[in-house]
Amino acid sequence: MGVVALADFGSTYTKVSLVEPEEGRLLARAEAPTSIGSDLMDGYATALAAAEAAAPGDVRVDEALAVSSAGGGLRVAAVGLVEDLTAAAARQAALNAGARVGAVLAGQLGEEQLAELRAARPEIVLFAGGTDGGQAELVLDNARRLAAGRVEAHFVVACNADVAEEAVLLLRGGGARAEVAANVMPRLGELVIDSAREAILRAFLDHVIGGKGLSASPSFQEMVRMPTPEAVLEATRLLSLGVEGEPGVGDVIVIDVGGATTDVHSSRVAQAATPGIEDPLLPPPPSLRTVEGDLGLRSSAPGVLAADGPWIGSEAGLGETAIGRSVSFRSKDSKWLPDSPAEARLDGALAVSCATHALRRHCGTMLLARSEAGPPTLVRDGPDLREVARVIGTGGVFAHRGDGADILRRALERPAPRSLAPRGPALSIDASYVLAAAGLLATRHPAAAMRLLGRELVPARNETP
Repeated sequence: MGVVALADFGSTYTKVSLVEPEEGRLLARAEAPTSIGSDLMDGYATALAAAEAAAPGDVRVDEALAVSSAGGGLRVAAVGLVEDLTAAAARQAALNAGARVGAVLAGQLGEEQLAELRAARPEIVLFAGGTDGGQAELVLDNARRLAAGRVEAHFVVACNADVAEEAVLLLRGGGARAEVAANVMPRLGELVIDSAREAILRAFLDHVIGGKGLSASPSFQEMVRMPTPEAVLEATRLLSLGVEGEPGVGDVIVIDVGGATTDVHSSRVAQAATPGIEDPLLPPPPSLRTVEGDLGLRSSAPGVLAADGPWIGSEAGLGETAIGRSVSFRSKDSKWLPDSPAEARLDGALAVSCATHALRRHCGTMLLARSEAGPPTLVRDGPDLREVARVIGTGGVFAHRGDGADILRRALERPAPRSLAPRGPALSIDASYVLAAAGLLATRHPAAAMRLLGRELVPARNETP
């Protein structure tokens, strides 16, 4: 049987799924430790052999595709002029490309900011600033400063379209690689990030993934199609919107609780205008990814405790000293696993807290804006996700525990005041780690990817698929 091998090169484990490409049937999956110390294809070969042995009957790999977050993932820095506008737009474009955003700079760049940029060691810099026709001199001055600063990165220039080509020439004159993308904010209130996102992904494939020294095999670079988080966002979008002959389920949120970060992906079919409610000046895109670097179950566990300590202590039934000691163990060992019922209970409480706070930060808030010129107005600050049809949990804590749906329910029951978080969505668990695999499969076989999601996402108890 001809199959597609879908690999996910993670920082700790390499996962391989074998999928029949016509109907999107998952035939087998396996994982092996990611072989960072030697060659990433060594770990892939081990995982692939295990998956082939587990598959029913004989299989033949006709296509091999991969995503990767190994070697630190994709590191991007965002540069703009106004922190809440063009810099924020650049940051969102980078996040939607599956990047880790290590620095966000705004305004006229000085030596202190250039030092911060160099310290972040970005592989790609997304250079924005100015609406089309606006702030031309300041945009070009920043390009000159970056060129003189000798920042070693690939530049994607998504600034004022009138001076974008000139900015590219300045950066190239300083020895940098640079290319033009569409302005991320051509007009106030208009967010255009797909062109910049696509340019980041091209640079990732053409310049970044091969330059990390992760594998000497040309097959590795041929296989990798995108960063892992971009594949998860693509699967979220696919499940929400569907494809021809395979309808979507409507608005979707995916919560990915990991050891270092908690990522939230969402896709909205449409954001309806509501009379009497204003939208923010920087509108959220229909597909949105946010990353919380202080929320995680292992290296970022201290950040979770700082955000939610009293609640975690109450839920886990442990004293402050015991919790502090347990969190310290977790933060020092990414592979640590709970070794007692009390530690498992604490892991569950930490997971609920990660999901709670990441969801609060991802969803919008309804604000009351007061004005001396007229009556107060309601402002929708961020995405309105109250009508989300389905919330999905992914990551090890959901795949390996039996109470993943309960973790989601408890998080959804703790909304912030005036939150625009989901109200009564259906819940599903990604028990087979298929989201990244489906997003990757969708690049070649979108209908099969949709069927794969329908088969493998496990509905919560007392719900129908």
